[in-house]
Amino acid sequence: MGSEQAILILFVQVTFILALSRLVGMLFARLHQPQVMGEMIAGIILGPSLLGWAWPTGYHQIFPVESLPLLNLLSQVGVVFFLFLIGLDLDPKLLRGKGRIAVVVSSSSIATPFVLGVGLAVGIYAATNLFEDAGHKHYLATLLFMGSAVSVTAFPVLARILTERNLQKSTIGSLAITCAAANDVLAWCMLAFVVAVARFESQNGGLGGAFIQAGMAVAYVGVMFLVVRPLLRRLEIVYDRRGYLTQNIVSIVFLLVLVSAYTTQRIGIHALFGAFLMGGVMPKGTRFVRHLSEKLEDFTVVFLLPIFFAFTGLHTHLGLLHGGQAWLVTLLILALASIGKFGGTAISAKACGLSWRESSMLGILMNARGLMELIILNVALELGVINETIFAMMVIMALGTTFLTTPILALLQPAKKPQRGPTVASAEADGFRILIPVSLPKSGGPLVQLAHMLMGHTSPVNKLYALHLRHPTDHEAYRSGLNDVDEDSDEALAPLLAQARGRGLPVEPHSFVSRDVAGDISSVAKARHVNLVLIGFHKPIIGRTILGGVVHRVLTSCETDAAIFVDRGFRQARKILVPYLGSVHDRLAMELASRMARNAEAQVTVLHVVPPLRGDASRQLDARGAVDRVFHDPTQPAPVTFRVIQDPSPVGVVLHQAPQFDLVVIGVAEEWGLESHLFGWRAERIARDCPTSMLIVRKYEPPALAEPTELDGAAAAAVSA
Repeated sequence: MGSEQAILILFVQVTFILALSRLVGMLFARLHQPQVMGEMIAGIILGPSLLGWAWPTGYHQIFPVESLPLLNLLSQVGVVFFLFLIGLDLDPKLLRGKGRIAVVVSSSSIATPFVLGVGLAVGIYAATNLFEDAGHKHYLATLLFMGSAVSVTAFPVLARILTERNLQKSTIGSLAITCAAANDVLAWCMLAFVVAVARFESQNGGLGGAFIQAGMAVAYVGVMFLVVRPLLRRLEIVYDRRGYLTQNIVSIVFLLVLVSAYTTQRIGIHALFGAFLMGGVMPKGTRFVRHLSEKLEDFTVVFLLPIFFAFTGLHTHLGLLHGGQAWLVTLLILALASIGKFGGTAISAKACGLSWRESSMLGILMNARGLMELIILNVALELGVINETIFAMMVIMALGTTFLTTPILALLQPAKKPQRGPTVASAEADGFRILIPVSLPKSGGPLVQLAHMLMGHTSPVNKLYALHLRHPTDHEAYRSGLNDVDEDSDEALAPLLAQARGRGLPVEPHSFVSRDVAGDISSVAKARHVNLVLIGFHKPIIGRTILGGVVHRVLTSCETDAAIFVDRGFRQARKILVPYLGSVHDRLAMELASRMARNAEAQVTVLHVVPPLRGDASRQLDARGAVDRVFHDPTQPAPVTFRVIQDPSPVGVVLHQAPQFDLVVIGVAEEWGLESHLFGWRAERIARDCPTSMLIVRKYEPPALAEPTELDGAAAAAVSA
C-alpha cells in the first residue's frame, strides 16, 4: 500500500470512528450512562463482530489489514496521554486520613476479586483449551493478569457517576472515591508487575535479570519523585508568574511524558506506567494542572481515544465465542468478577459498620470497570498473555459491569416520598419559601428583589433557596473532574447571594450537576416544600415562545406554583398591573400582587376586560368579589384599584395600559396568548410587545387521582445534606 493511499484510508477510518463514537456516546448519555460507555460500544460496532458481519466487503475496504499498524500507533499515543491525564486526576490527598474503614474496604475490594480471578484462570486452564498457547507460554503471567483484570475499578467512571448523582460529598461517595483511587494505583502497579513477569517468562531470564529489572523500576520511581517532581513545581511557579500557560511549558511537560513512557518501556514495565506516574507526580488541585489538562484533553479524548476504542473493537471477535462452553465461561467470568468485586466490597463495608444498603451501593460502584479494563486487556493481548478468545470474553465482562452500575445504583439509592408541595395561598401559617433556579449570574439580582417583595420582612419561617444546575462538561466525560476548580457554580450564584444577604434574607444555596434541569428543579422544590418557584426568562435557542423548552418542562412538572420573570429594566414595583379574566392563574397573580402590595407598599390595579356590548353584570360582580377576597386586609398601605374595560382584544388593552406600570403580573391563559408548549415558533404577542417587566404565573392544580411520586435520586441527595 502506497503512502498516499494509506493516508486516504486513514482519513476515511478516522471519519467513521469519530462520527459513530460521537453519535453512540450522545445516545448513551441520554440513557444516563457514561458517555465513554457509548464510545466503547461504538468501537465494538466498527469491528468484525458487527460491521464485519453485516457488511464484510465494506469492512475490509475501510479497515484493510495492512492499515492497522498505523491505526494502532495512533491509538497507543492516545492511551499514553490519557493515562497521563488519569495520573493528573489522582490526588494523594484522597488516600490520606480516611480511617480504618477505607483501608479495610479498599484492601478487600482488591484481594477478593484477585483471588477469584486467579482461581478462575486455573480452572479454565485445567478444564478447557481456551488459553491455547498463551497459557503455556505465560502461565504465571496469565494467572496474575486474570486476577488483576477483575480487580480493577474505573476511577473516572465511578467519580463521574457520583458527580452526576451528587453523591461525591456524601459518606458513600467519599469512601467510594478513596477506594477507587487506591484501586487504580494498585492496579497499575500490579499491571507493571505482570508485564515484567510476562517478559521475564518470554526471555527465560534468570533471577539476576529479574532483580536488575526490579531495581531499575525502583530507581525510576525515585527519580520521578526526587528530581522530576521538584522540576514540575518550578514550572508551576513560572506559570503563576506569567498568569497563562506558555507553549514552552506545555512542550516541557509533553517531553517529560514521552521520556517517562520511553523509560518504563525500556525497563520492561510498559510505557503506560510511565505516563501514569508522570501524571501522578504533577501538582494537584491547581489552575496550572487544570489548564494543562484542558490543553491536552480535547485532542486526546475526542480524536485519539475513539481510535483506541475502534482498534479494541477490531480485536474483539465475538464470533470466536462459538459453542456453549465459550459462552458459559464468559458468563462465569462476568459472574465471578461481579461477585468478587461487589461481595468483597459490600461484606467488608458491612463489617465496618455501614448498613446493607450503603454497603451494596459501595459494592456496585466499585464494580464499574470501563475504559481502564480495556487498556489493561490490550496490554495483555499485545504481550501474548491472553488470546483473542479470552480478550473477547473480558471485553464483554468490562462492558457488562460498567453498563449495570448506573441502573442498579438507582435502585439502591434511597428515595423520599414528599408531601404535596405548598402553594402561595397556604403560606401564611408555615412561612413563605421561594426557590430561585439561576442559569445566568446577572438574573440573580432582580429575582432576589422580587423575592424580597413577596416574602416581606425577615422571618425565621421564610426562606429563600438559590439553585444552580449545570450540565456535565466535556472535560468531565472521561475523568472525574474532582481536582478541577468549580468556578462556574460560585460565579452563577454570587450576585444572588450578595443581593439576598444585603437585604437580610435567609438564603440557602444549592449547586450540582444535572442532566435533567427541569426534573431536578421540580425535585428540589418538592424536597424543600417551597410555595413558589421563581425563574428568570432567557431567550430560547429553538423557537420564539417564552413558555417553551425548559420553562415548559418546569411548569408541567413542578407540584407547586411557578412564576416566570421577564426583565425589561426592572428597578422597583411601585405600581403593579394585574390583568384578570377569571382563571385560577389570574387569581394567583392577584395573590402575589397582594403580597407585594403589603410588603413593598405597592399600588395594585386589577384590570378586568370584558367583551363590548355584552357586559355581563354577574361576571363583573364575580370579578369584584374575587378581588375583595384577595385584597381583604384593611391594613394594606394602598387600596387596590379595580377597573373594568369593555374591549374585544384583552391583549390590546393590557399592552395599552402596561407603560403606566412598573410590573405586570399575569396568569398563564389562552386568552392572554400565553400557553406552555415545549416547542413554538410564534412568539406570544403580550410577552413580546409589552414594554414593562412581566411576572407570568401558573397555579399548580394537582390531579385528582395522582399518587405521590418519588424524588429523583440526584436532586433528593443534593438537598438532603
